[in-house]
Amino acid sequence: MSPRAKRIVFWIATLMLPVAILVAAELLLRATDTCAPEPLFTEVPGSQGALLKFNPWATRLYFDSTQCALPNLTPELFARDKPDNTFRILCLGESTTAGFPFQSQVPFPPQLREILAHAYPHKRIEVLNAGISAISSYVVLDMLPELLGTTKPDLVVVYMGHNEFYGIYGSGSTLFPGEKRTLVALMLRLQHLHLAQMVKRVLNLFRSHPGSQAADRTLMQSVVGNQDIALGSPQYRHTMEAFRANLQAIVDLCKDKGVPILLSNLVSNYKDHPPFHSLSADASTDDFLRAGDTLLANRHYADAEAKFQAAWRADSGSADAWFGIARARLAEGDSAGAFQWYAGAKDRDAMRFRATEEANGIIADVASRSHAGFVDMMRVFRNASPAGIIGGTLMVDHLHPNPQGYFLMAEAFYRGVLSLGALPPPDSSYIVPASPYGVTDLDWEMGLLKIFPMLHEWPFRQARVTRSDYHPHGDTAATRIALQYIREGFAWARAHDMMAHVYLDRKDFERAKLEYLAVAVYQPEDPWPYQQIATVFELQGDWPRRSAALREALMRSPIKGMLAYQLALSEEKQGHLKQAIVAMEFASGAPDLKREERENARFYLAGFLSDSGQHEQAKEVLLAILSENPSFVPARTFLQQLERTP
Repeated sequence: MSPRAKRIVFWIATLMLPVAILVAAELLLRATDTCAPEPLFTEVPGSQGALLKFNPWATRLYFDSTQCALPNLTPELFARDKPDNTFRILCLGESTTAGFPFQSQVPFPPQLREILAHAYPHKRIEVLNAGISAISSYVVLDMLPELLGTTKPDLVVVYMGHNEFYGIYGSGSTLFPGEKRTLVALMLRLQHLHLAQMVKRVLNLFRSHPGSQAADRTLMQSVVGNQDIALGSPQYRHTMEAFRANLQAIVDLCKDKGVPILLSNLVSNYKDHPPFHSLSADASTDDFLRAGDTLLANRHYADAEAKFQAAWRADSGSADAWFGIARARLAEGDSAGAFQWYAGAKDRDAMRFRATEEANGIIADVASRSHAGFVDMMRVFRNASPAGIIGGTLMVDHLHPNPQGYFLMAEAFYRGVLSLGALPPPDSSYIVPASPYGVTDLDWEMGLLKIFPMLHEWPFRQARVTRSDYHPHGDTAATRIALQYIREGFAWARAHDMMAHVYLDRKDFERAKLEYLAVAVYQPEDPWPYQQIATVFELQGDWPRRSAALREALMRSPIKGMLAYQLALSEEKQGHLKQAIVAMEFASGAPDLKREERENARFYLAGFLSDSGQHEQAKEVLLAILSENPSFVPARTFLQQLERTP
């Protein structure tokens, strides 16, 4: 080998050695299962791998707990092998998809499941919520291949775009800001390596951890890096281009897997939240704005608009000037004109928590070019808002809906599912209700109390408040229980049980049942709420509906003996002896009943048989009881009575 060739080989070997060492280290870590990336799914204990659930801590793959409190993924449970006659929807997105600041049955995915379940009563409907607070489209795209491969959805629903600047890997975020799309893609791929996770953990040993603040509040206060992102600036343009590319990649990936996809444009609070940060290049605008505010407060609308217009002419990029003109136009009755100015104010807000109109245009354009499904959520919310301007009637803050708003989203996605033809026409008798399924005053209070302190801290208008300054939305008892739930952190279902008992003490049976129905909506496979509903019907003496509730519980419970026992007694109360006998026969043979309970079930069965004229069968049951327990006096007495009966 020539000297030149030897030098080339030497340098190649020198350059490849670090790569070889890194590859060897990665292989060793994998072989020993050391520093594995947080999995997206975990197996449900006891299911032998048949059941999976979303891992709430899967976000550790993307977020650094030394920078902020970790958002969680909803621990949705599903069968690894999708059951027959199942229609499964996968919902992707950010905090709105997750349902912030509400939880459980309030977000749009569980409400969509309820709508579809009622519209298609003979089909199993599953809607899996993969929404995560503070993520950007980069993370959604990174998660999607594994989500599609494991959940095997029949439809994907996407609601995202608000976090492109301040979500993780967003261009203006403090959380791994993404300047170049290719670099972000590379960084995300590296996150899946054991070696990268090892380096992250070692570095975290030398970092301090954040204080114990509420997770979502900490997130919002932690994510803002650049507060001065002007509309049309290079950073803004780069971010919109990356958003389009990521969204297109998401659509293409779903299409490659043969999964229909439904996109939605984005809604936010136009009317009741002024811009967080208005860039101003002219000092005179402040004087005009103050004068306009004073005139508007005194109802001099035309004069107020003139001042705001003067501020706008001095600096057309001032978001506050646009917002002032919008308020004046609305006060003058020009709702159409007001909306355009409100939209302009939102778009010029330099602190970019709310998606711009251009982002909505990108979503519509990608859907159109890709022949994907599209939901015009903006139109839906505007049609449901006073004067066609989205505000506090449907929103709780700058971009998150209230429970009625989340239900409106669910209904809009339901219409979108129908428009895709992904399901056959629904049950013709079904009509979407006017209010959300299973949402009570307690659910409102839980969410509103959760967000109340945040709305009075930066970047919102700052004021010294505590939760004691909160004004109840509905029942004051719901506020008390919600506050206790937030402070003590006990189970959500227990909070609804506590609220139900408040109503039972008031003899308000209907509202008590609604509290248990809330649990049933969120936990549709759980028999407990139906057992409680049955108990309320018993207190009312409503035996037919008690029987119906017990049947619902029986369908869901693996332990059926006592439920069948109660159902038999309920049927007997209605004079349905045939049904009572069937239920009590089942109960008397149920292995979960104790001996005394089984004897009582057989004793009642004998009584039901006797009442229906089946005296010989009744005697056989009583003899069976006495053969096992000769000291069961009621059975012996009853048997003697039957033997004396001609």
